[in-house]
Amino acid sequence: MIKNAVTSFKPAFANVFRDKVNFILSAIPVLIGIVLFILLGSWVYGDLMEQARGLVSQYVSDGAFGNFIAYITIMVMTVLLYFIFSWTFVLIVAVISSPFNDVLSSRTEKILKGEALDTLVESFSLVGQSFVGTIVNEIKKVTLIIILSLISLVFSFIPILTPLSVFITVLLLAVQFIDYSWARHGLTFKSCFKDMKSNFVDYGLGGGFFFLLVSVPIINLVVPPVATSYFTILWVKNNERRD
Repeated sequence: MIKNAVTSFKPAFANVFRDKVNFILSAIPVLIGIVLFILLGSWVYGDLMEQARGLVSQYVSDGAFGNFIAYITIMVMTVLLYFIFSWTFVLIVAVISSPFNDVLSSRTEKILKGEALDTLVESFSLVGQSFVGTIVNEIKKVTLIIILSLISLVFSFIPILTPLSVFITVLLLAVQFIDYSWARHGLTFKSCFKDMKSNFVDYGLGGGFFFLLVSVPIINLVVPPVATSYFTILWVKNNERRD
């Protein structure tokens, strides 16, 4: 139901920022992300852009028209680089934060169901126990998402398929965070596909919202924890009858 998608936004933010343990689980990856953003951002928009400008100047002739073409080319490259960097950066942060988000998702579901919660020490113990396994699984998931995103990018060059390309990208973003609930409940691929098919409007709406946030620097750092909280809440609401 689309109602569940809309009403899950407010509690998703509250779940991250009002619960002390959830906030700490979310803050650590965000702080790591800020450091990475500074390091990678300075390289991408510094050295890499300078190399790109130098490469363009080598193949574009001097003169007013040549300068105009160079300007347009660099502008397009800057925009493309911005979106590629934002999307890639969020995926990198998602991998780093996956052990924390896995525990965050579990705590979120327990809160919704009124179950006993782990303490901060117990939560960090769970993060440590599943750290390597969760990172490996997240890398596999992100690799698949990148492959499917490249296929989606090819679709985007065909005007009639551009809306489909955007929708696929949005759903892939949603799947990245719904997967914590799917994995925790041991859903098979068939069950996951069925859940996606039954709730693709809800997941599309949520994915679209976070897709917009991905393009906003610094704000995109909070996407992994808040999106994890949101899609866990949404999944529980859509599967309340599940044991």
